[in-house]
Amino acid sequence: MKKTILTLLLVSSLFIVNAQTEKGDWMVGGSFLLNTEKNTTAIGLTPNAGIFIIPNLAIGGNLGFDYSKVGDNKATDFRIGPFARYYFTQANVRPFVHGIFNYLNRQVKTPVSKNTEQGIHYFLGAGAAIFLNDQVSVDALLGYNHSKLEGFDGSGGFAMTIGFQVYLLKHQVDRVRGK
Repeated sequence: MKKTILTLLLVSSLFIVNAQTEKGDWMVGGSFLLNTEKNTTAIGLTPNAGIFIIPNLAIGGNLGFDYSKVGDNKATDFRIGPFARYYFTQANVRPFVHGIFNYLNRQVKTPVSKNTEQGIHYFLGAGAAIFLNDQVSVDALLGYNHSKLEGFDGSGGFAMTIGFQVYLLKHQVDRVRGK
């Protein structure tokens, strides 16, 4: 009986959490990638920060740092650019669309050479933010990831990321800024 009541309370609490995505609120977070397999390693970190310019629409900036190693070949990517995200509901599980457009700098090292290339990177996708409380969500995102370096054909494919966001209310940000 106690387990049943506890389960009902937990499930019902999932529907009363209401995170803020109102004009002037901020979101700060990012995602992390780790992929290891035989003779291959990939690590990525993508922090972001944005402000809601109208309810449910945030714009901001993101950085991307990726490192990959396949055999003796290594690549390091640095990305920087804007993003936009729109949430469709005010529920606990909020579907959203997300897009980024980045400048890309890639350094490739092989046993016989070292090259640096520039290009562009973009991602367009949709996902869901699962709010754990009023100010924290875990985000799952699926979309199309594309990179194009100068002098090379572009490459892309579908990607899935898991990340998190912390939502700061406008009055919290104002307090930190001394307003």
